[in-house]
Formats: sequence, structure tokens, C-alpha cells
Amino acid sequence: MNVKQQRTAETIYQQAESITEEAAVLYCQLSPDVDYCGGSEESRRALEQEMQGHLNALANAILMNSAGLFEAHLFHSRHHPADEAHDQMLTQQLTALKQVLAQRLPIAEYIAAAGYLSAAFKELEHPVIVAEPSPPVDSSQEAPLKALADAYLSNLLAGQRAEAISLLRKEAKEGIDVRLIYEHVFMPVQWEVGSRWHRGEITVAQEHYCTAATELAMAMLHPYLQAPAPNGFRFVATTVSSDLHSMPVRMVSDFLEFDGWTPYFLGANTPTDDIWKAVVGFKANLLVLGASMPHHVNILRQLINAKQYTIGASQVSVMVGGAPFNADPTLWRTIGADAYAPNARVAVEAARALVQNK
Repeated sequence: MNVKQQRTAETIYQQAESITEEAAVLYCQLSPDVDYCGGSEESRRALEQEMQGHLNALANAILMNSAGLFEAHLFHSRHHPADEAHDQMLTQQLTALKQVLAQRLPIAEYIAAAGYLSAAFKELEHPVIVAEPSPPVDSSQEAPLKALADAYLSNLLAGQRAEAISLLRKEAKEGIDVRLIYEHVFMPVQWEVGSRWHRGEITVAQEHYCTAATELAMAMLHPYLQAPAPNGFRFVATTVSSDLHSMPVRMVSDFLEFDGWTPYFLGANTPTDDIWKAVVGFKANLLVLGASMPHHVNILRQLINAKQYTIGASQVSVMVGGAPFNADPTLWRTIGADAYAPNARVAVEAARALVQNK
């Protein structure tokens, strides 16, 4: 890791609270009429929280030397809500942060930070893209279960969870490879649900309902995943503290179990210390970590770094995945992981390679 990048990031982390407070005051001077600057204590805290999110994302991007990481943060920020007025607000918030950083950081460190902010300003000059980019797909294959996925989604959006899950259980009982349902129903439906929420077509409550229904559907289909004889390898799968989105890493867990691995799926939001205790306690060969948001990446980096201080973990491989790593496919190396997988099927191949090379 570049020493200057680390020093710049650490300076920002150390001064984050005071930088945020000063930038919030400056922002309200630049934009006195916005709701955040109405004078109430609640508004002030909300503004500082939002500004600190931008600042932490900037520091993480500098630390990881990843433009993609800050771009992912900006993309997410632009869609809450996605309109020109919100883009203008973001521009003014980042402008305030940039001015404060110019006063707080040594010139060499400021230049490093300013580069990421300048790129963000250029991006904010372009109209917001309302829909999320399409997920990577194999263009040589058509979606074989599109009709099933469409019917499943329609039922969920109509609040008909039982009917939606019944469609999938019928297919499973008739002998379909359940992994195909994961890949061609759950994944595209969740992607579409997220996109509709970003576009403002459904509410947060509807998005949560669909996600909870799919988590239940996965649990109900799990018995149809006929795993082969154990292959002798074990893994622990989870997301780190503050990351509540466990569905993608659960999909990976189920695929690995189908491949013969012994699973120890911990769910979401697991404290760092407890993760390594679980890995050692279960005598796992592999640790699978998911990250849903850019600000989780630094927590993963710290977790992976703690491996060297954990007795009994020296031979454990670490595989990561999630939106930040899809945005910057080189990021996994920067944080010290042993492998990265963009989806569950690739994760199985990567896991096999890791243990074969031990």
C-alpha cells in the first residue's frame, strides 16, 4: 500500500469529526435555503451524518487507491432521490468538503484527495442514470427461466408471497436444478427490485417485503439442494459488522454446500472478533465475506489484516465479493484477499482453486 495514500487516509479518519462539522457549516453558508440548514438539532445531525458518509468514502477510496470505490459511493448517493436538485446538493456538499480539506491537509495529501473529488464533479455534470447498470451476463446464454422469474416478481409486487414461493417449490419438486432458480430467478428479480426502488417505482417497504420473501424462498428450497458426499473442506460465510445484506453471501454458501463443502453460514452483521473465532473454532479452510456497500471495504481490510494475529488461521484462505468489488475488480488484491468472485457459480470454482493450491 502506498505510504502517502495511507497517510492521507489516516489524516482524514483522525480529523473526520471536525472536518465534517466545519464542512457542514460551510455547506449551509453556500446553500442556506436547503432543509438541512433549517436550524434544528435533528437537521444538523442528519447533514453531518451525510457529509461524514462522503468523507469516509473518500478516505476509503484513497486508502485502497480505488477510483471505482468512490464512484460506487457516488452512484448510490445520486439515487436518493435521483434528480437534478439532488445532484446539485451533492455537488455543494462535496465542494464544502473540498474547501475544508484544502485547509486541513498538506498540499501533497490534498492533491490526492482532490483528484477523486474532481472526478466526482465531472460525473455530476452528466444527467443521472436512473436505472442501475445491467448485471454481467453470459451473452451466449438466454435467460432460461424468464417466464418463471416474471411470474415470481409479479406475485411479490402484488403482495402474494405464498403464491410466489409456490411457483418455485413446484419447479423444485419436479426436479429442476435449484441452482438455476438461484441464478435465473432470485438474482435477476432482486436486481429488478433494487432498480425499481432506485427509480422510485416502489417503496422501501415493498423492497424489504420482496427481499424477505426471497430469503424465505431460499430457505424453503434449500432441502432440494442435493449435496454430494462431503469433500473434506469447511467454510465460514458472513458479512461484517454493520453490513445487513446477507443474501448474496448466502447464495454462495448454498452453492458451496452443493459442491460438497461443509457450511457454517453466520448470517449478516457479524463482529470482526467473532468471525475469526468462528473460523478457528469450526476449523474452516475458507472464509467467504460479502460487502454490499463501499464503506464496508475498509472493515474487510481490517478483518483480513487481523488474520496474521489469529492463532490457527494462517492457512485459511479468504474470498470476497459484492458490489464494491464488482465496481473495482482489482480491489480484492488491495485489501489482501486470496480471491474474488462476482457470483455464486464462479465462487465455487475459485474456492476449489484455493484449496487445491494449498
